[in-house]
Amino acid sequence: MKIRKLIQSIAIALSTSLLITACSDNISSTQGDDFNSGNDNDGGPSSFNESALLSHLTNNIITPTFLDFEVTANQLNESVNQYCTIEKQFNAGNATQQERDNQLLETRDIWRQSMVKWQRIEVMQLGPLVENQNLLRNKIYSWPVTSTCAVDQDIVFFNQGNINGEDYNIANRVATRRGLDALEYLLFNTNLNHSCSETTAPQGWEGLSDNTKREQRCEFATEVANDIANNTQILLDAWSGENGYANSLLNAADQPGSDFNNVHEAVNRVSDAMFYIDSFTKDAKLAKPLGVFENSCQQNICPENLESQHAQHSLENIHSNLLALKALFTGEVTTHETTTGFDDYLIEEGASLTANNLRTAIDAAIADVEAYQATLKESLENNDVQVRDTHQKVKTITDQLKTDFINQLALELPATSAGDND
Repeated sequence: MKIRKLIQSIAIALSTSLLITACSDNISSTQGDDFNSGNDNDGGPSSFNESALLSHLTNNIITPTFLDFEVTANQLNESVNQYCTIEKQFNAGNATQQERDNQLLETRDIWRQSMVKWQRIEVMQLGPLVENQNLLRNKIYSWPVTSTCAVDQDIVFFNQGNINGEDYNIANRVATRRGLDALEYLLFNTNLNHSCSETTAPQGWEGLSDNTKREQRCEFATEVANDIANNTQILLDAWSGENGYANSLLNAADQPGSDFNNVHEAVNRVSDAMFYIDSFTKDAKLAKPLGVFENSCQQNICPENLESQHAQHSLENIHSNLLALKALFTGEVTTHETTTGFDDYLIEEGASLTANNLRTAIDAAIADVEAYQATLKESLENNDVQVRDTHQKVKTITDQLKTDFINQLALELPATSAGDND
């Protein structure tokens, strides 16, 4: 696609420029209160090149992740349309149930692939994904703020073509009625009843035949999938180009017109994104269903609070979050020899122990998730000790991120993690 080639050419050009600059420009970091406490250097300023870190993470990890998701989002859009075409052909007697079911299974599999890739982006929320209170991010994926009733209502609004006398336009609808979470409900939920109360029930739904309900759901699914693809393109446009956020990261410096006061501030924004592991992966995806925090079950075990209620994709999401964290922390990527990551920054600051401890903790959490033999819902219901152990392993990571990591690199905690003692 043209936009992909454009982004890749920009990334290569900017990367080359930064590598040339890196040979003559050493970036010094400022010391925090506990900077280098107990480590093996003299506590002086570091010669670590933060611009090289930003260059590698932006060009070789974050931008390729965004581009990879775009490819799958477009495949998902196409597959949903194919499924709905066959659904309607089946209703008209021009396709078999097996053909319909096979296409649905294929579409569900592409949704899973899309979610795996999106969950990596969740740990890379920067610039356009955090602006306007995460508005664009929420249009693509709004969990934990979701509403299946809102989706049920919009199925009817979309199929009748209007709402309150105005033409229906999904671009004007709130996040809970669209995105990957809405599409999960439409593709994986086999219960054809609506999920609303009597007072909020979608008008006329109960009187429809099962075939018509499936057809109307798939029609709306095509609209949701197209909306996801459109918003993904908006993300790429805002990320790439001369005025894109990627360029802001690559050119962060003490100069007029920069989006950052200095390179260290830009590094801090990437660090902020990594703390998704704390507030979402650890707290929302594990602690809340476990009852560590207030939940829908009076702080008891609560599968109802798990992510991915219909596709049962919770473990895969957590696994993808952890892999994204590892990529940002270590800078390791199979498509590039350079591996400049935050661990290198720590080592340069004399904090090798913290670098090693964090790498070990991240690998342990990844191995723990990969060892599951059941879904997270089944494990929560039948073996909550295993889930508690997973929570503890992720907490081992976040405890170090919130203390040694930020102190030794003179970084600031994001507001979402400040004051969190869990």
